[in-house]
Amino acid sequence: MKILQLSVLLGCLVFPYCATAQEWRSECVGYYQLQLPDNLEVALLPVDLIINPRKNPAWTKNEFVRRYLFPKISFGNNRYQDNNDRTQAQFSGFYYSDYEIGVSSDSKSEINLGNYKNKFEERANDHIQDYWDERNYELSLKLPVLSKEIAEQSLMYSIDNYTDAFSSADSGGYSLFINKNRRLYIFNKTSEAQSLAEQLKISKPEVLSLLNRFRPRKLYEVPAEQGFCMPYGFVARDSGQEPRNMGVTYRLKDHPDVTIFFQDLGMEPNAGKESELNDKDYVTWLWNWQYQWSAVSKELIRPKWRSIKMGGKEGLGTFAKSVFKNGRTDYGYVAYVRGNHKARNLEPDLLFYVMQDSRQAKNQPPMDKDELKKMAEHIISSVKRR
Repeated sequence: MKILQLSVLLGCLVFPYCATAQEWRSECVGYYQLQLPDNLEVALLPVDLIINPRKNPAWTKNEFVRRYLFPKISFGNNRYQDNNDRTQAQFSGFYYSDYEIGVSSDSKSEINLGNYKNKFEERANDHIQDYWDERNYELSLKLPVLSKEIAEQSLMYSIDNYTDAFSSADSGGYSLFINKNRRLYIFNKTSEAQSLAEQLKISKPEVLSLLNRFRPRKLYEVPAEQGFCMPYGFVARDSGQEPRNMGVTYRLKDHPDVTIFFQDLGMEPNAGKESELNDKDYVTWLWNWQYQWSAVSKELIRPKWRSIKMGGKEGLGTFAKSVFKNGRTDYGYVAYVRGNHKARNLEPDLLFYVMQDSRQAKNQPPMDKDELKKMAEHIISSVKRR
């Protein structure tokens, strides 16, 4: 019989959730730190679909829609992104300061940034050609269009090279592409300028600053210095109060039916009036319209409203049972701390869940509901501001 080490036995007495096959490790999201189980995977952008985005099947020369489709955050590499891997990651989103951030999956081999840049430029030129085709078509219908001079000015772009990175800018904004540790990190910023020259005057110092402060990091590597955490990346020496919406989804490798989501929401969300609901009404809205929404019945397990503390703030927790049309039963735990909606960057909303989708159990029993609840409670109690 295998004998457990004393440290493992003592750990099971101290912590509310203990699994001998897993260890607890520290990870960071946004400006927060939390303990997560070992052996996780992170929902990210499939790297192959960034390097070689698929063409939009709806595109033809006479159908003026976007020619290429950019991938969505997923646990898988399905080219169509229409599967459970994508569904499990549907609430992930990486926003920091004025940037929308993309982080790729591991490419398994070194990325040839030069080749990627060339393909990116080809697609940019395709976009320009599509614009002129559409303009000519509108002219043939005697529709109003931009003058040729203004159109040419708006379509001008510039690509600048850096060590392990390049940037692309036009009058509407800029993007920075960083190649580190077999991943691509993409920072997109929309910033209207009068011209490309004016944009470059603004963007170049920002790009250099970001390159100087960004560095890759490993999963479970929590930097000691002030800065902002994103999956596999870190921006050092910032204000510590940047507007952000960093929502990251993790999945247990040994229990793919279980996902863990944590969100540091320090900016106005792209949502309607539900974001201004009180705590109970907001969590009720989440269960009714967002989480396990296709269930035919849901039940909040007593106590229906649980007092929790997350990130040093009091909040609400709910543990729910969902039953689906085919008879399957899944469980989920949601915790929510409402921030200061007049100063979100200082006191953000914190949202956390452990959610089950037993369709992903992969020929093994789904996680036991008590184990799931204890795991959620331990993670909630571990959350703290960095």
